[in-house]
Amino acid sequence: MRLILLLFSGIFSFAVCNAQLMQSPDKAFDLARQTGKKVMLVFSGSDWCIPCIQFNKKILSDSSFLRYAGNNLVLLEADFPQRKKIATPLRLKYDSLAAVFNPEGAFPHVVLLSPEKQFIKDVPVGQQTPNDFINTIKQLLK
Repeated sequence: MRLILLLFSGIFSFAVCNAQLMQSPDKAFDLARQTGKKVMLVFSGSDWCIPCIQFNKKILSDSSFLRYAGNNLVLLEADFPQRKKIATPLRLKYDSLAAVFNPEGAFPHVVLLSPEKQFIKDVPVGQQTPNDFINTIKQLLK
C-alpha cells in the first residue's frame, strides 16, 4: 500500500509540474492557442553559452518555476548550439523567430509572446532567483 501511495504521489507531483521546454515552435504556438497561455520564448546556446546553461539550471529547471509556467505559460526554446546539430527545417524556424524577436543575437534572450506570435515584452535575465523571475513575469503580464 505504501508503494502505491508513493507512486501516486510521484505521478501527481509530475502532473503539477507539467511545464516542459518545447522545441517545436508549431506545437508550442498551437498549444498556446488551445490553452490561451502566453508563450515564453527562450533563445539559447545550450552547449556553448555559459549564462544560458546557468539560466537553464537555475530557472528553467526549478520546480517552483515549472509549476508557475505549467499554469500560465507555454515554454519554447529556440536553441542555437555549436556542437549539436539541429534539423534544417527546425533551424529555419528558429532563424525566423530570431530575425523578428532577437535580431541582435543576444543569449540568453527571453521574450513573452501572444499565441498569435505578437510581441508582448522582453524578460530581463540576470542573477535573479526563480521566485524573482516568476514575479518579473507576473509584472510584465499585468
